[in-house]
Amino acid sequence: MHELRKYLSWLFAFTSLVCLQIGLSLTPRMLRQHPRVNHLPFTSRLLLILLPWVIPLFAVVFGMAWWTSFKRKSSARIWGIIASLINIQAALFPLLIPPHSVFNAFLLVLGVGIAGLVAFTRPYDSSAEPADEIPAMPGDGTSNLLNKAMPLLVLVAAGAAFLWWLRWIREKDIFIPHTNSYLILVSVLLTAIIVTLHELGHAAVGLILGMKLRAFIVGPFQWHIRDGKWEFQFQLSQILMGGGATGIVPAVVDFPRWSYVCMLLGGILVNAGTGIGALWVAFACEPASSAQVGGFLALFGAWSLMAAAMNLIPFRAPNNYSDGAQIYQLLANNVWADLHRAFGVAGASLVTPVRPRDYDMETIARAYRGITKGPHALILHLLAYTHFLDRGELARAAEELEQAALIYNQSASNVTGELITVFVFGTAYLWRNAERTRAWWTQMEAKKPVRFNVDYWLAASALHWVEGATLDARASLEKANTLALQLPEAGAYDFQRYSCTLLRHALDETNVVA
Repeated sequence: MHELRKYLSWLFAFTSLVCLQIGLSLTPRMLRQHPRVNHLPFTSRLLLILLPWVIPLFAVVFGMAWWTSFKRKSSARIWGIIASLINIQAALFPLLIPPHSVFNAFLLVLGVGIAGLVAFTRPYDSSAEPADEIPAMPGDGTSNLLNKAMPLLVLVAAGAAFLWWLRWIREKDIFIPHTNSYLILVSVLLTAIIVTLHELGHAAVGLILGMKLRAFIVGPFQWHIRDGKWEFQFQLSQILMGGGATGIVPAVVDFPRWSYVCMLLGGILVNAGTGIGALWVAFACEPASSAQVGGFLALFGAWSLMAAAMNLIPFRAPNNYSDGAQIYQLLANNVWADLHRAFGVAGASLVTPVRPRDYDMETIARAYRGITKGPHALILHLLAYTHFLDRGELARAAEELEQAALIYNQSASNVTGELITVFVFGTAYLWRNAERTRAWWTQMEAKKPVRFNVDYWLAASALHWVEGATLDARASLEKANTLALQLPEAGAYDFQRYSCTLLRHALDETNVVA
């Protein structure tokens, strides 16, 4: 819910700017025309009388909704509800004007308004929101100001491209059905196509260079390889969020750095190429030509070029870095390049015999000495923990898990419940501490895990074991082992089978002692 509020707050900022622009350009003209509107129908006359005063007020309301949400003030809930109600009323207002058709309503604005009501009418507990908004760190190629302003910059750029397109089709005398629903549906479709082409660019270049595809995400449509099998999910909550992602891992340990850069550039180049091509066709063809795709080819081209430019800008998104930021990090060859190398080897363990014991600890250590906060730092220490656990160096594994726990508590508590299963198992196995293990289990359950895989049942077995419930521990371990045996032959999955063996030996030793 926090992410939805954050996304909506930037929509409020964009709406505030639109209202301000409309107010500055139209309000004086409409005020001058007040005496001439008496011949119009009552609804139209009322609209023309009220708009000069209402639009500037809307700009203030949406601006306050954005500012209070951005600053996480308690008043953000009230301003968010008011702004959402305005969106709903504005979306439905065309129903009052002939021909009173629902297709004239601003359905996307209506959807945003309803989403806002859902988000802001929920209890607004700021303490429950992630407290680990990590600022830009040395060497990551981003700035705090740009990281925060990027959502608004994207909205402004998309809006400017849309306004340019509207002027272009008027100049070309291209007819577009004047229904808001039609424009919105086509715009959503164009956005989905652009995102899909971008992610296909990453995937295609990666596959050509010998990488393996593990995930492909476009908005709510998500494909992942989980537990060795492809799965499809439709995430309704991601419809408003938009965007996409490609999960692709190297098939060799010493994957060259230039190949990562090429893979990252693949999506940008596809957007730039299709954008230039679309605009060339749109300008070269006659307005009535079918190649214009009803006039929308030019909009597709403009938005594609915008997507390419935005992805080249180095900035930090909520859960990751932009393509431009990652390219900068790889070329800078600093601790962030070490991070990419460490993550690349960990990814390779999913498709090769490489196990955590084979990780390059020097690279991991260099990375986490420079990256000390946030999910990236947390994962680096967990990689180090699995490395030492796989090598049987339990004291060093305990040190790395303890450091990961500190980072979790300080700056990375918004990780998934699946990742917390590592803390449950490690705390039980390394420290035999029932109280701490139960505390980790409680935190995992609070995140409502939905996948009951090997790691989940290993965590459940470790918890039962350390609390003395041996029979329950063996039952959970049997479930974990059954699932582990079904996993493909790869280093990461071999490590999960090895973890089952470690816990089985611990349970056997408990029985001998008893």
